[in-house]
Amino acid sequence: MKHPTILILFISLHTIIGFVNLDAQPLISFSKNDYKAASQNWSVSCGNSGHMYFGNSSGLLEFDGISWQLYPSPNASIIRTVAVDSARVYTGGYRELGFWERSDNNKLQYFSLADSVKSQFGTNEEFWSIFTTKNQTIFHSFAGIYLYENEHFSIIKTGGFINFTTLIKDTLYVSIYNEGIYRVENKQLVPVIEDEFLKDKYVRFIAKNALTGMLYIGTESDGLFSYNSNNGQFSTIAANLQSFFKTNKINHGALTNEGNIIIGTILNGIIAFSEQGEIKYHYNNENGLQSNTVLGISFDRFNNIWLALDAGIEYLANTPVNCYKNYIEKDIGAVYSGALYNGDLFLGTNQGLYVKRWDEPNSKFSLVDGTQGQVWDCEIIDNHLFIGHNKGTFISSGNNFSLLSDYSGAYNIKRHPRQQDVLLQGTYNDLIVYRKTQDGWKMSNTISGFNNLTRFIEVDHLGNLWASHFYNGLYKIRLNDELDNVESVIKYDKFEDGPEQLGHLNVFKIENQIVITTGHQLYTYDVLRNTIVPFSFLNGAVGDFKAANRMVPGPNHHYWFVSDKGIAYFKIYANDVSRINFYPKQLFENHLIPDHENIVQLNDTTAMVCLENGYMLLNLNNHYEGTEIELHEIQLRQVNAANKKGDQFPLRIKNNTISLPHSLNNLTLRYSFPLLNGEKVRFQYKIPGLYAQWSALSAHPTIELSRIPSGTYTIEVKAVNNWLKSSKIHQLKLIVNAPWYQTTYAITGYSLLMIGLMLGLKYITSRKIKLKEKRKREEKEKELIQLKNEKLSSELSYKSQKLASSAMSIIKKNEFLLSLKAKMKKHKEYLGNRYPDKYYQEVIDKIDENISGQDDWQLFEANFEQAHEAFLKTMKKKHPELTPSDLRLCAYLRINLTSKDIAPLLGITVRGVENHRYRLRKKLGLTAEDNLTDYILNA
Repeated sequence: MKHPTILILFISLHTIIGFVNLDAQPLISFSKNDYKAASQNWSVSCGNSGHMYFGNSSGLLEFDGISWQLYPSPNASIIRTVAVDSARVYTGGYRELGFWERSDNNKLQYFSLADSVKSQFGTNEEFWSIFTTKNQTIFHSFAGIYLYENEHFSIIKTGGFINFTTLIKDTLYVSIYNEGIYRVENKQLVPVIEDEFLKDKYVRFIAKNALTGMLYIGTESDGLFSYNSNNGQFSTIAANLQSFFKTNKINHGALTNEGNIIIGTILNGIIAFSEQGEIKYHYNNENGLQSNTVLGISFDRFNNIWLALDAGIEYLANTPVNCYKNYIEKDIGAVYSGALYNGDLFLGTNQGLYVKRWDEPNSKFSLVDGTQGQVWDCEIIDNHLFIGHNKGTFISSGNNFSLLSDYSGAYNIKRHPRQQDVLLQGTYNDLIVYRKTQDGWKMSNTISGFNNLTRFIEVDHLGNLWASHFYNGLYKIRLNDELDNVESVIKYDKFEDGPEQLGHLNVFKIENQIVITTGHQLYTYDVLRNTIVPFSFLNGAVGDFKAANRMVPGPNHHYWFVSDKGIAYFKIYANDVSRINFYPKQLFENHLIPDHENIVQLNDTTAMVCLENGYMLLNLNNHYEGTEIELHEIQLRQVNAANKKGDQFPLRIKNNTISLPHSLNNLTLRYSFPLLNGEKVRFQYKIPGLYAQWSALSAHPTIELSRIPSGTYTIEVKAVNNWLKSSKIHQLKLIVNAPWYQTTYAITGYSLLMIGLMLGLKYITSRKIKLKEKRKREEKEKELIQLKNEKLSSELSYKSQKLASSAMSIIKKNEFLLSLKAKMKKHKEYLGNRYPDKYYQEVIDKIDENISGQDDWQLFEANFEQAHEAFLKTMKKKHPELTPSDLRLCAYLRINLTSKDIAPLLGITVRGVENHRYRLRKKLGLTAEDNLTDYILNA
């Protein structure tokens, strides 16, 4: 599932802003970079399908809960107002009003209504509000009310300036400046309030209290009032906020189902409060709102609040994200620990200790001077805040911190269960003892005999000190009574029934019993057997969280378990274990710090999860676990088929079925899921017969299927939230028709083709017989030619062998004669005059005559010419200056003889052969780079 341009709801959220009051609604911002239109938004409305529509300066914006779609305004003007009924989206602007309907490809198409009433328009007629009822659609301009019913208009011209209209239970209320407030009945204006009180007041908000029948009236610059129709009296609402309203100008308002009033201002954002003036929340551009000017307010079907702003769009989720709030802090580093101490929120980070007031959520964190560096632990003991730091241990003294110990790498600090005036602490190298004196807590001593990096420590009911090394196992340490020396140390490398590799071991206490985490299951210390055994009871009671790697105690027998699956909050008392809350890891978006996950319970209702980019506050009173999604089904927004070339064709869905020709068997499906409750959702699909298993979770609501085989399938798609709960499954029937070559027409064609083949078979067979006979004759001729060639090849081979034999015979004979000649010379030298010169010379001449014998050469030449036809003739023709001796050398080179082999044939030394080769190269005109033998072989 993929789509590179889709904007995923709540993935592209800039920031989630929250207050200390976790009941306040979180704010989610969408800027023009998200929805790809103008910054300015004038109005907002929710459709029956859950889609949201916005009147934007660039046109009509549609948001389906996953992606945005902009439809440019028909006359390139600003769309000031938008309203939705069951089938249409109505919009209005400058001298333009009309509606949008879905086309076959599920896109909105505009139809103008202006031509039918343009004659009634004033010079600057502009529509600012639209309302839909069961029977009619109402358009409001400053000069008139346009009632559209049964495709026809009825127009109410008041003669006054209509500065505000609203719909209350299908009744239109109209405020006319300096005249009063009216309602529309039977296409007539009926007075509701005609009172001097409203003189010179611009009404911007009218609502009705369902219980009392009181009208709430908000004015631009004069405040907020209630009107009692029984006695005609006006009363001030939220007197404590009147100066706020007058200063910041009321522009819009709304009434919630709970009876709270929401006011959107021109200068200071949005504020929600009760009729008595109790402020629920207030957002402006200092705490997350993109613009202080609110141009439109509306509710969606889940009672979430949507704001159209002068710059951007805001969303206030009603449920369920008030169970947590994410605080992204860019400048303080990764948060490792924290504490709520004396009304201040402290954060221990990798950059130092930061603090701000808990009751001032919009204030900035400041660094506590002198604490720069890694903070590992924040613990409140005896109304003192202890800070475990890379530099040592700090302790609070009023609003200041002093260094209690300079032993670096201060991790876990614990009160000794048997000695309330003693604290024990693990560090990078030492175990430290602190004692409470009349002057406060002081470092007492280090414990001799144990020097290890100790992350977590616990003391059991027997006084044994348990210490978990960050990398190297678990130790049980027995201390002396003075707590300054180790009496014994037992290291545990393997547990009973435990795996070979235990991984990181951490030690904690639950209900005064030692609990050891391994990442696989929980272990405990069996006192009677003096060994570590699986904690069977707790493993069975906590389910998957037996694989926890961190535990944090909370108040009143409550405990936090942290594992790869997320964080769970348990109540454990005696033999009763119950899970109170569960927060899956997906909720933290991979921002938990690996191997340093931590959660700090700040009070009975709030816990803080430490993150690498800030922190998250959990509302412990809210037990929501994502089940709301199970009541809803995703929606299919768009279907496109494509051919092999990639050409796209939008399809219309009928009865939740798609039928495709085989040539368009590439399909793209785009879904939406307008359950707008602040939760991030991802998507999965499966297609039995193609993909039997659910696909991997994807943030993109688009399915792309390629080369779908012919057949009938059911495409199943669902949405999954961070709690791993699923929506209802959307099913779409898909029929991919067989390719043309498998149709009835194709089969008929195949039959006709077979008949034609059979009719032509006889003709083809007779031709094959004739061709076969002709082929046999040709094969016989080929065999004769082949035999002749084989004979010639055999003769050539015989001649070559004969030539080689001849050459070798001459070589051996000449070698013998040369050897004989050499011996004769030695004999002559030895005998001198005793061997007469006459006889000696006669023998030598006879030997020389046989070495360079013409008969040998003629025999060789005859054999050579048979094997290498016309070679010598060709050489003589190309190089007439060659001597017989040169030609003989060429012949010997032609049969690839070496200089050593040629020397006996010519009756000279090898050096003589080399000189002869050199002279031959010059006669042949060869360069130094040319190879003589190659030249001869290729001649």
